[in-house]
Amino acid sequence: MKKISLILSLTLLSIVLLGCQQESEIKEKSYSSEEAIENGDVVNLHGEISNLDRFESFIENVENGAKDEIRITMYTIEGDPIFYNLNYNGNKIQFTYDNSQDGYAGTGKGIESTSCSNIESRNTDNGVEYYLSECSSEVGNSFNFRVSE
Repeated sequence: MKKISLILSLTLLSIVLLGCQQESEIKEKSYSSEEAIENGDVVNLHGEISNLDRFESFIENVENGAKDEIRITMYTIEGDPIFYNLNYNGNKIQFTYDNSQDGYAGTGKGIESTSCSNIESRNTDNGVEYYLSECSSEVGNSFNFRVSE
């Protein structure tokens, strides 16, 4: 009986330790806003934008026909990153939307790309809103970046 109890205890302990290890690995894989900012991402953390100057530089380069690329990282309420990669080749903007790390994305989770002709802006009551135009697929409609005044 002691042997069975010992085996059950060791099995339970192994399961608990394995679960803790997996949870720890998941948290380590998470891309924190601090890490994103340090890496030069334009970060939108619930309306607070970091590295905005980098976004403004990208817009200026597109207007001047100069090649450039940026990553905009937005965070969900739960803290999961969603990536918006914009790569301008001097002619078109290759846009990649990546919500693969969003734990609540459901069946729509993944990475999608499209090519767009331009990035445009419009003034709103709350600031300036940027969006992609003339895209080869509907994925381009998922890009919307607001800069508050």
